[in-house]
Amino acid sequence: MPHIEEIADKVYRLETPIPGMTTVFAVYLIKESEEILIEPGPAAAVPSIRDGMSHLGMKNLAYIIPTHIHVDHAGGTGALAQLFPQAKVLVHPSGLKHAVDPSRLIESTKNVFGPDFEASLGSILPVPESQIKVPEDGEVISVNSRELQIIYTPGHAPHHIAIFDHTVKGIFCGEALGLPGEGAEPFPLPAVAPPSFDQELYLETMEKLRKLDSQMLFYSHGGIGREPDKLISIAEENTRALGDIILNALKEGEAAEAISRRVGDHVASRFGLELSEFDLAMTVAGYTIYFTKKGLI
Repeated sequence: MPHIEEIADKVYRLETPIPGMTTVFAVYLIKESEEILIEPGPAAAVPSIRDGMSHLGMKNLAYIIPTHIHVDHAGGTGALAQLFPQAKVLVHPSGLKHAVDPSRLIESTKNVFGPDFEASLGSILPVPESQIKVPEDGEVISVNSRELQIIYTPGHAPHHIAIFDHTVKGIFCGEALGLPGEGAEPFPLPAVAPPSFDQELYLETMEKLRKLDSQMLFYSHGGIGREPDKLISIAEENTRALGDIILNALKEGEAAEAISRRVGDHVASRFGLELSEFDLAMTVAGYTIYFTKKGLI
């Protein structure tokens, strides 16, 4: 039985490990008369999701909502759409074509996780276009008395959305507000994914979500944030700090491996956290592509 707990009124957090990743991934289930799943995760998480739903007495999903289409957040969407053909899948307009035809997403996933990624993460299946709903920025989905507001949140990825639950004043933030560190003192680091990471948009998104005056942050890679304003400020500070470190190193002509060590040393000395070589490489690559596009190097 997967670890599952109620973390707000009718909102349940289900933990499911993702093979090859150091963080535990969180799937969120909302148990209303119309049942909702936020963050499907990879296809490998589908058995855990079904077990969790069975444990909660949930039988039919009305909505499946990935925050964005990266494999660790949405790889299982197609499989779940097959299991629940009555469910509507909500995606950002920029993610629509990849949900319907995931061929490019599959190729990019192979580039990051290797050609045999399906062995550990599961297959990425297409979502029938008839099941997809593309919400507008700010659109509200009403389920009973619960209102879920869909908010476009680019930066980590252009197809990223966040979901603000007005009932519990909580934001399902995906990776729009960084990745929280583990331990007593949270210190969200930027979630950097090449090739589409955009620092400027990322910081704008953080300020956009700050204005919602939320009381909780529901992280996908991590737990629950109880001090949203403080956590958003830390995420902004760390996003700028890592960007400055990487930009200065690039201007000095350092190689990617040396820049990764510099970033790793900063995070270790500042927060006592040792980042994996994979996480460091992704961070450096994402910022490098961004700064190159901006003409800063």
